[in-house]
Amino acid sequence: MNYIVIVTGPPYDTQNSISAFLFSKSVLELNFSVSKIFFYASGVYNSNSMINLPSNEFNVLNGWISLKKTYNIQLCICPSSACRRGILSNESTKKIKNYQKIFSSFFKCVTLMELSFSIHTCDRIVQF
Repeated sequence: MNYIVIVTGPPYDTQNSISAFLFSKSVLELNFSVSKIFFYASGVYNSNSMINLPSNEFNVLNGWISLKKTYNIQLCICPSSACRRGILSNESTKKIKNYQKIFSSFFKCVTLMELSFSIHTCDRIVQF
């Protein structure tokens, strides 16, 4: 079974992100596949590398990165959603003076068109 996971919730304001992470991890541990995890709307905040948490709290960004490294999953963010929320792509930030890299390099900007093409190759889509 091949899944695409869509995350629309921010990392810490709602349970969406943590639930999506735990679901994805469980699916992968059961030897199913997750071809893409797509972060849309407020879900793009999950890619924010500037989130700084105390060491005793779960860092969901590190969780996503760990899944990517372990299972070679594509972590995709919607560039339009990211631009609206100040998390710009590397190409966009080069145009801004005094920019600071905001989103993690483990995430890739992917358009909704690419997501729609990917949907044709998956068995299930789960949105959080």
